[in-house]
Amino acid sequence: MPVIFRGVRMEHHISDINIKSFRGIKNLELKNVNQINILTGDNNNGKTSILEVIQSYQNPADIREWRSLLRRNGQGRMSSDITYYEGFYDLFNINDDEKKIEYSISLNSGENHKVSMSAKESVEEILEKDNVRTVPKMKINISFDEKAVCEQEIYDGQVVLALKNDEACAEYAYDGRIIYISPVRHAEGSVYLRRVLDYPELYEQMLQVLREYDEDIINYDVDENRYGRGSYKILSKANRKALPLNVYGHGMKKAVLLMSAVIAAKDGILLLDEFETAIHTSAMTRTFKWILETCVKLNVQVFLTSHSSEAIDKLLKCSPDSLNRISVYTLYKDDEGMSVRQLSGRKAIEAHDEMGLELR
Repeated sequence: MPVIFRGVRMEHHISDINIKSFRGIKNLELKNVNQINILTGDNNNGKTSILEVIQSYQNPADIREWRSLLRRNGQGRMSSDITYYEGFYDLFNINDDEKKIEYSISLNSGENHKVSMSAKESVEEILEKDNVRTVPKMKINISFDEKAVCEQEIYDGQVVLALKNDEACAEYAYDGRIIYISPVRHAEGSVYLRRVLDYPELYEQMLQVLREYDEDIINYDVDENRYGRGSYKILSKANRKALPLNVYGHGMKKAVLLMSAVIAAKDGILLLDEFETAIHTSAMTRTFKWILETCVKLNVQVFLTSHSSEAIDKLLKCSPDSLNRISVYTLYKDDEGMSVRQLSGRKAIEAHDEMGLELR
């Protein structure tokens, strides 16, 4: 039976994640996943990798979805100092002789799907003018529920990746939207403001939150030119004209990005990597409260990573009404691969406040 919270159906939300192998993760299970999930632990313990696994579930049969996971330059694009070959190679666990990614995801609807991707390495001789060059090659095979759904060859040094067509992949796509926000994506000034303008009540609430960052804010809008392109403008009492969002500080830009992403992810999944980055501690409580309560209102399942004990504490305590929807997962590496300590939101607060347990 689908999970229902106060009349809100959550059948498209994730209930369980089992990652057998992906990047540095081996044998990690997250069970009874909640609507709001905080992932924490030491550096290089797989927090971002869990978000990447979930992101790939948007359309695991599409090679473009996997391409989007290649290590980013901080603004959502692949770093210029790696090739496609290197990027795909890094998706696999470096300590395994067999290059294979395997995970399964269960939904609250009862659906359960297994995804795997394998790579076989070889070399190929390529004729370039009068010379024969030996080039490393990977043959990528993707399976969905044990059915082969995609095959791709990637050569070392390749700068253009041939793409599979949309229709062939649509059958395996997640029935919802999955949005990933990197720790520093706010720096590029890209937000989902057009979606916000469809929700007048939430628009007004966002204005109230943004006054934590600039008390003189009057409104914000999209200023479009005749070609349908536009910039995001903020009108403030302190300025004669509306100014582009990009001229504001990182805290303001991050808050607008996070809040607009919540609305854009309606009825889907939102992935926030190091969610507290650029948010000043004085504005955390009100910003986080709006994010959590709006996720609940719009049926958004959210996964957040953090290194900050202060940010986690504020997130846990900012919205008492949302506390029963929160779980905290602390990740550890061990001899078997990965282990996880799972606490409910209430238990996490008790453990931290009464026993001094370090949540991160």
